[in-house]
Amino acid sequence: MIAELFRAAFFAGLPVGIVSFLLVWWAIRSKYLEPASDLKQLEKGVSQLSKARSKKKDRADNGSRPVKLNPVHNKWLKFGGGFYGVVALMTFVIVELGEITSFFGDFSENMGRLSKLNLDLIINFFIDSLMNFVTAIAWPKYWIDRIDMNHIWVWFLAAYGGYWLGARMAIGWRYSEGAEI
Repeated sequence: MIAELFRAAFFAGLPVGIVSFLLVWWAIRSKYLEPASDLKQLEKGVSQLSKARSKKKDRADNGSRPVKLNPVHNKWLKFGGGFYGVVALMTFVIVELGEITSFFGDFSENMGRLSKLNLDLIINFFIDSLMNFVTAIAWPKYWIDRIDMNHIWVWFLAAYGGYWLGARMAIGWRYSEGAEI
């Protein structure tokens, strides 16, 4: 059990923590999110930003500036933001990178298909993209099937702990840099 806890912390907690830190720090630095003093306030800001994005509003709630997000934050919010969105985004990137690697692994075969660019190839591309999105949304199933684990709850706790710690560090980082970034 102790070995699995360390494995979960290293393979789930650490990556989720790093990605959480980067997403939250970048969102605050880009002024997508207001600086928060705690995780609850941060998640409230993420929820408001997600609602504004999903309603396709041109302006933030205060009406002062447009809600135009970079593609990474936009995808994070499309997956729901917060912890679930972080892990879904990570899963999406991993699945997409796997497909890119596979594409270049079968490069000569794929170049033959590209030379015969047709509607079928384009439709398959969009279907694959949709399937990757669904896989990312269903990330618990994806990871349960791929990781040999005896205690699933340890892995979920490690991942959530990584998220919590990464987001808290990003919030604290903002205050350690002073009032303005």
